[in-house]
Amino acid sequence: MKETTLLKIALICSLFGLVALYFISTKIEVKDYKPSILNKNIGDDVNLKGAITKITDKGSVVFIEVNQQSPITVVLFTDDDNLKLNNGDNIDVIGEVQEYNGKNEIIAQKIRVIK
Repeated sequence: MKETTLLKIALICSLFGLVALYFISTKIEVKDYKPSILNKNIGDDVNLKGAITKITDKGSVVFIEVNQQSPITVVLFTDDDNLKLNNGDNIDVIGEVQEYNGKNEIIAQKIRVIK
């Protein structure tokens, strides 16, 4: 085969692959965190919405206590000194549920303040 034919086939396959990935990504949803389903969530990516009740900054690790139905600890690993979170802020957290010392906590991947 000629190089131009191979190049055209590669480009067409790449475009179809990108389109397929786009449609697959629109179908992906993150489950809402429900504390009533205690240990079934461990290892899952979840979405948590709630109000901040306590913030503890330990340098590169920030512990955020969020009150939803019951308090849950959110752990954020960051090097950002300009973290703008305050007590009482409503936040939306996407992260992975982990168990630490017998309690569930969420390792945050993304946090945003809800206005």
